[in-house]
Amino acid sequence: MEASRTQDRSGARDTLPERIDHADWRELSYRLRLTDGLPTFPPERCQVERLIEGTGLPADHVIGRIPPGRRIATVEAIAANAAMAGCLPEHLPVVLTAIEAMLAPGFNLAGVVTTTHPCWPLTIVSGPAVRALGMETRESLFNGGGARANLAIGRAIRLVLWNLGSAYPREPVQEILGHPGRMAYCIAEEPENTPWESIHTARGVETPQGAVTVFACEGPQIVNLWGVASPDGDPIAERWLEMIADQMCARGNSNTHTMGELLVVITPSMARILAAEGWTRARVQTFLWERARRRLGDIRVDPQGRPTLERAAHYDWWPGWVDQSDPETRVPVTWSAESIHIVVSGADSIPCAAVCPSWGHLGGFAMTRALPNSGASGSSRTDEEKNDS
Repeated sequence: MEASRTQDRSGARDTLPERIDHADWRELSYRLRLTDGLPTFPPERCQVERLIEGTGLPADHVIGRIPPGRRIATVEAIAANAAMAGCLPEHLPVVLTAIEAMLAPGFNLAGVVTTTHPCWPLTIVSGPAVRALGMETRESLFNGGGARANLAIGRAIRLVLWNLGSAYPREPVQEILGHPGRMAYCIAEEPENTPWESIHTARGVETPQGAVTVFACEGPQIVNLWGVASPDGDPIAERWLEMIADQMCARGNSNTHTMGELLVVITPSMARILAAEGWTRARVQTFLWERARRRLGDIRVDPQGRPTLERAAHYDWWPGWVDQSDPETRVPVTWSAESIHIVVSGADSIPCAAVCPSWGHLGGFAMTRALPNSGASGSSRTDEEKNDS
């Protein structure tokens, strides 16, 4: 095979030879530290060129510098990493769009990648692109559901951050316990079997092809709706949402202490029942924001368990309307109702939900980009990036 010429620019510590035998690629990729531990596909020149052609962009088009190493990410360099991940040409525009969104200043990608906190950029594909790409939205949602697109897109993003960003453990990544999503973290929102508008429409992005939303978050925490029954057919939505709210405000979450944003994934069957009882996406967000709160006296305590109320203990990142001198103050886990991102996806079986806390107020905020109408990568306008500061 003829090696892609981009490999010396994508993290290799030595330049790849012009020609590599397929049988040699696996060990060579480990020796050159082109992978984080999983085997990769050899980035053959012909495959990289096919991926580039699918974007409608020149190979040397610059997407940006990938932190923390800040190597330049051209379309060609990203395509080489996508080839290593097993991407098809139709996958690369999604990868490029996601990388562009992560490079928005308000996302703080450098911080997300290197922090001690176990968050990682989740890529959420929504709209018609989900079906066009053959993405899975049912069982095993968070581990790809057996679909090539889900895992290849997520894996390509990981390899870009590894090879172009030099996001290596300890040098400089300081993540204490790790996040399995660092291997590949990509899901798709159910585009049809849902009672509500897509997440990108809810976030103000109108697009005929679909969109990509990136959001740095922890792994999913299941919300099993046990212990709540409605034997007489009475409305049950509020009881279910109270259980989700309870999961959202665990005392150890970064959100509980710093607010920020948070993701809630709701299965289609649960969403339909909520909708049948009159619940819109916006109403669910408002309810959760009002209920997912903790008493200040339980959030911040001294070694004896007493509330710490003195000025020196105040959190400067909380808004002024939070009375930090009152232990009975109920503190929300996000900045606003709109900061709770709702995605409908997962197996269409028993009603269920998952909560994905975030890094809080420090970064990884949701960014939504429209997918390109044809080949060209999206520079499409996103939501108002109100968190850029």
